[in-house]
Amino acid sequence: MRAGRLGAVVADSFHIVTLGCSKNHVDSEGIARVLGEHGLAATDRPEDARVLIVNTCGFLAASRQESVGAINDLLGQRRPDQFVIAAGCMAALGDHRAEIPSGVDAVLPTQEWAQIGRVVDDLLGYDALELPAALDPAEMLHSFNRRHAGPSAYVKVADGCDHGCHFCVIPLIKGRQVSKRPSEVVREIRELVETGTREVVLVAQDTIRYGADLGIKHGLPSLLRMIAEEVPDLPWLRMLYIYPSPLTLRLVDAMAELPMVVPYLDMPIQHADPAVLRAMGRPSSVDMTRRLVDHARSTLPDVTMRTTLIVGYPGESDAQFRALYDFVAEMRFDHVGVFTYSFEANTRSALLLDPVAPAIAAERRAALMELQQGISLAKNRALVGTTLDVLVEAIGDVEDETGATSPISVGRARRHAPEVDGMVFIPGALPVGELVPASVTAAGPYDLWAAPVDPSAVPRRSRRGRESHLPAVSRPGRRAARLPAARATRAGT
Repeated sequence: MRAGRLGAVVADSFHIVTLGCSKNHVDSEGIARVLGEHGLAATDRPEDARVLIVNTCGFLAASRQESVGAINDLLGQRRPDQFVIAAGCMAALGDHRAEIPSGVDAVLPTQEWAQIGRVVDDLLGYDALELPAALDPAEMLHSFNRRHAGPSAYVKVADGCDHGCHFCVIPLIKGRQVSKRPSEVVREIRELVETGTREVVLVAQDTIRYGADLGIKHGLPSLLRMIAEEVPDLPWLRMLYIYPSPLTLRLVDAMAELPMVVPYLDMPIQHADPAVLRAMGRPSSVDMTRRLVDHARSTLPDVTMRTTLIVGYPGESDAQFRALYDFVAEMRFDHVGVFTYSFEANTRSALLLDPVAPAIAAERRAALMELQQGISLAKNRALVGTTLDVLVEAIGDVEDETGATSPISVGRARRHAPEVDGMVFIPGALPVGELVPASVTAAGPYDLWAAPVDPSAVPRRSRRGRESHLPAVSRPGRRAARLPAARATRAGT
């Protein structure tokens, strides 16, 4: 049975498993919106769904293995009346599409996600409904209704990439960059803010070049100013994936002008040896990287710097790794994610000789992470006694030595991007979705512990309709109960 758009009872539902980056999360929201238009309801329980969708990641071999595992899990548990769809980036990679387990009922590449309604209609035997105009496949980057988001939401401003990094399959998956029109970005953000979203995170494969394909000069700084003018009630605006280039200088200047833009710069440099950077097809001037970092720190005194690195790239020598290690020690980034090089067919790096042994690459990664943990711990300890605004995102439970549990609020400060950085733990059940001033009381290498500046801000219950609970004795609970061993942050792209 099918629910109509005018309010009929819903009998069919769908469940989405989203893997990979923040851009995939936005695509999954679009998929959910389309299926809602086609009369299906979302469910968090795969056993309750007629349609099971895995939005795959194809960026690395490990991510493809995870995608295959997720599909196999659903195939192994599905009932005869359930359908499994493999969607996303892995489905767009011709050489790896054959790795998708047999038994799936449909395969939908990432460029075609807006056709999910037609695919599901066909599987369920429905008469096809016409897609909403804003989600026509030819216009798939247009914004869609975002009235069901949480305290923080990603907004994809562009898709695809014009760079030719020798290790990266993104251009093979996504093609050249296509930017969303500024008015569409603003409309999407306005809808999010109207439903209570307090933080918007702008994402793309190459966010700094937003608007270049539209002929917009200085597109990203112009977009930030437009958002600040037309959606002034947004408290936090953040950007991720800022490719290191001279364009970053102008971006930082714009950030300094706009209070809603959090002073956070995510700039993946990948390495710090010029020869390795040239072999990667990346900007090779380490002095330019220093200039960008210095400009950000002098223009935004409280800026948080994040970067990602690759070790074990073919031909990387001990001396070249040492140059990277010394550069990380010199720059003292706030957050660092580290990849070991992953061989990817059909990339230029696949043709390189002199591979680095996996054990050596792993040792290099461990050395960098140990170095960065010390840097991060020192920076976090310097925050003890200061007050930070914390965006409360969930409530968990912490268990003491006697087995008794008490509520703990989990959130992030401006210095923490969603999913990849640390968290802030505050005793008590604070209203989810609120920005709460809190005084930092303790620090680990990644996470902070804090207390509300105003104790009366902790109600007996969080605000009805805005609660988001974590399981009892969850990871946040365990980490809040005692300062645990440091964990490595997840790397960006």
